[in-house]
Order: sequence, then structure tokens, then C-alpha cells
Amino acid sequence: MIGKSLGLALCAMASAASAASGDTFDLACTGTQQTATGKPPSAWKEHFRFDLSTRRWCRGACKSAAQIDEITPDQISIADSRASTGGPGDVQLTLSRTSGTIREGVPMGWSGSTAGIAEGKCVRELFSGLPGQKF
Repeated sequence: MIGKSLGLALCAMASAASAASGDTFDLACTGTQQTATGKPPSAWKEHFRFDLSTRRWCRGACKSAAQIDEITPDQISIADSRASTGGPGDVQLTLSRTSGTIREGVPMGWSGSTAGIAEGKCVRELFSGLPGQKF
């Protein structure tokens, strides 16, 4: 029994150390979303979970985690960010680590421009975890 308690304590300490390092966090984001061409934007609210040390993330109900494409000191970038929710393909998510702004858009061919889908601001929250591996 003591060994099991010690193991749980060590696991909790490791989780706390990881959370304190800033590598794991949730984000609550609010802003606007463009759902149809020619219509005014509507309110948008989304919840994200990030584990930068394993380069994994998820959104919403978080049924499965996906790979983070790029992490820099200033930005987190994710390609195909709406794949897990059945959203449009090729959506790119960009999160500013310095200002808390988030943008999702679809690249518009060779011109380098992007059609915006959602944008807003995010607030950091305690990490609620990612779906675990079964084996």
C-alpha cells in the first residue's frame, strides 16, 4: 500500500512540475467566426488543450489529440486544425504566445493570402489533460 501511495505521489509531483513549466495548459478562446461567405461574422467560443513537450493538442470535447506542427517562442502553428471536428479541410491555426490572439484561416492559393474563418483572444487555464494512450 505504501508503494502505491508513493507512486501516486511521485506521479502527482511530475504532473505539477510539468504544469508549472508552462508546457501544458488549456486555452479558453472567444471572438468571431465567419460561417458563410457574405454573411456577418458570428460569436465564436472554443476550448483548446496543449502539451508542448509532447507536441500534442486537441479542441472541444478532445476525443483525440493531434500533432502540433510548429512551436516557436512567439507562436504555435497547427495545420488542418478543424480535422477532428469535421470542419473544412486545410484550415491553419496560428496562436500568438505573446498577445494571446488566435486566428484560423484557409490559404488562398499561390497569392499567399488567407480567408479568415475565426479570430479572437485566448485566456490560459489549468491543464485538463489529453486523451491517454491505451498501450
